[in-house]
Amino acid sequence: MLRWVNETDPRVMFTDAAVEVWHYALRTVDPAVAKQAILEHYKQHESIAATPGAISKRSGYIKSSREAGQRAIEAPAQPVKHPLSWRARNPELWDQLFEEGRRRGNEERRQATERRQGNQGRDEWAAA
Repeated sequence: MLRWVNETDPRVMFTDAAVEVWHYALRTVDPAVAKQAILEHYKQHESIAATPGAISKRSGYIKSSREAGQRAIEAPAQPVKHPLSWRARNPELWDQLFEEGRRRGNEERRQATERRQGNQGRDEWAAA
């Protein structure tokens, strides 16, 4: 890889020490990702020589971008449930409170309907 970079940009030295530094910096990087990082570096910064640190960092961005794209394609194995879901921890109490709220809401709506229907026959403001 370093020979290829040196042939592209003679400012990048190809010595034994440089090989060790580049090897250490890119030891965990896939060669295809490293090559893409180098190509992107020179596409954006023609006047700046590639360095092991810059290529390693750019390789990390490329790798995480590829992984995120793959995760977006794949469906999760199981739906993720919130671990602190109150409803899941207290299903009986949830059902009880739900029914109580339903009864209370139905009663309020019934009373509101009776109030509306009770005032339809009289016009208090018309008597004046």
